[in-house]
Amino acid sequence: MMSQDQQYPIVETFLSVQGEGIFSGARAFFIRTGGCCVRCPWCDTKNSWGRDSDFIRLGAMELAEKSLASGADFAVITGGEPCMHNLEPLFKALNSAGVKIHLETSGVIFPGENAMKYCDWTTLSPKLFARPATEMLEIADELKFVVGNLSELDLYDAFLEAAKNAGYVWLNPEWSKRADSDLLKAMFEHVLKKGSPYRLGWQLHKNYFVR
Repeated sequence: MMSQDQQYPIVETFLSVQGEGIFSGARAFFIRTGGCCVRCPWCDTKNSWGRDSDFIRLGAMELAEKSLASGADFAVITGGEPCMHNLEPLFKALNSAGVKIHLETSGVIFPGENAMKYCDWTTLSPKLFARPATEMLEIADELKFVVGNLSELDLYDAFLEAAKNAGYVWLNPEWSKRADSDLLKAMFEHVLKKGSPYRLGWQLHKNYFVR
């Protein structure tokens, strides 16, 4: 039997608002794990790319207590790539504390059914250069595509066939391209053409804190 005291490499924990997806604008407690096996070129959290020894270590119970004390609507487990770690003890601890669990992942690693049965919401952000596990595509509640150029729009469509549970598919511009009028127009027209489950997305939190 696994212990809920398992330690995790943690980049940071903080209270904020969810900036993306269907829960955008809601108060959330973020748990950012260290380590990433995907390493997107445009990543805005490259400080999470180090080795486990580069980060502080916090136990599952302590993270659950922090999440509960924050008063947030839910805890967001993100990274880096959080599924590199054994998430079952953390998810069990959060669940026992009555904290809703939202997972944000590239989907390249399936954490296992025993972990995912505790998860309340899964946001999958597939990468064209690192295809997600089929199991993750099948259980994702929403997909988030980070679009950096026009050619990627049609390529991302290919993920939808396996994403049987995804009620929302967000097209977010890669942040450095947020003022690219051609790209934004193409995304707009893609949603008009495709309709549901596509949605236009935006990094709400960056509009408040990044100029």
